[in-house]
Amino acid sequence: MIYHLLDEREVFSERDGGAISRWAANVLREGAEIVVCPSSDSSWNFPDNRVFRLPNWSLTGLVHPLLYRLPWSLQQAVYLRVFRTLLKTARRGDILYVHNRPACAAVLATVAERHGFKVVLHMHNSHLIMANRGQLAALKKTPIVFCSDFLRKEAACALPDHFENVHVVHNGADSRTFCPMEQRPRNSVPEVIWTGRLVPYKGVHVLLDAMRILEDRRVTVKCKIVGGHNFGDRSRSTRYMRNLMRTRPTNTEFAGYVSGAGLADLLRHADIFCCPSIWNDPFPLAPLEAMATGLPVVASSRGGLREMLSHGGGILVPANNAEELGSALQKLVQDERYREELGAAARASFRDHFLWSIVRNQYQKVVGGLLA
Repeated sequence: MIYHLLDEREVFSERDGGAISRWAANVLREGAEIVVCPSSDSSWNFPDNRVFRLPNWSLTGLVHPLLYRLPWSLQQAVYLRVFRTLLKTARRGDILYVHNRPACAAVLATVAERHGFKVVLHMHNSHLIMANRGQLAALKKTPIVFCSDFLRKEAACALPDHFENVHVVHNGADSRTFCPMEQRPRNSVPEVIWTGRLVPYKGVHVLLDAMRILEDRRVTVKCKIVGGHNFGDRSRSTRYMRNLMRTRPTNTEFAGYVSGAGLADLLRHADIFCCPSIWNDPFPLAPLEAMATGLPVVASSRGGLREMLSHGGGILVPANNAEELGSALQKLVQDERYREELGAAARASFRDHFLWSIVRNQYQKVVGGLLA
């Protein structure tokens, strides 16, 4: 059996869960793997026997920063106590597949041989390069999966020749939910859309500056911002969000948090997707969902975004540069034919590289080698 351990804050839910919840739900749907999580609901339609709610797992989220600063021996003691129910459940030959928590994977790796199971660590961001000496030593031989080649190279640069077993398994999008209409509606005013978490490093303030520039240039366009500070009912208003809403230009509106079919419908009625991240976004799901619906993507040339758009379907611009971003958006707004060609290329790139079925095949190659 393969147990997928989501992080301590990742609710296994279509509405309230984040990227890791979506990864697990879509990649594991056709298999027999068990999702280990702090809490869940029925929205992913997983049978109860495939969801394992780990007692007290969510409590570690309250002290997560403190745990990462503890000496290695104390980290081991704390996490082994938290995982004791899981360790009693796992059998010899099983795989414990840990998402995005190097410390947890490292602790489990220290007892894996004694219990007869194997450990895999799947990184969705850059946390691995901040691991301490004890964690790094425990993870040296552990299979590590990165969600992008960018993350793999980042780790190799920070820790040259340290990890002995590394893989890349890209993210994907649900082609059943995120799909284009047979005939995309022709908006009288082209619409740019952004979706995701409203946090500073996602760069929504840069997009608003770009929309203000387009407004000053008298470019006929509107922008829709879809998302909240967090996911579902966990979202709340923040100073950053309030400042965005207070300073937004007149061509921009905020639609709040939307997920699933509702989000897909908003994408289908838009014309351009914008991803103005100002950090090294590893391999975000939002642009993939837009590509699946046939939207051209304008994105920052940072992190895994360059990798994502390397097969076509988008325009890359310097991060944190509203002038360049505005000019790229203006080109697409004012050239309908180019917009349609780039959207078709985005859809083709998605079908060829980022279907969840393709991601599952990549994942199965990794775990297949361990089960052989």
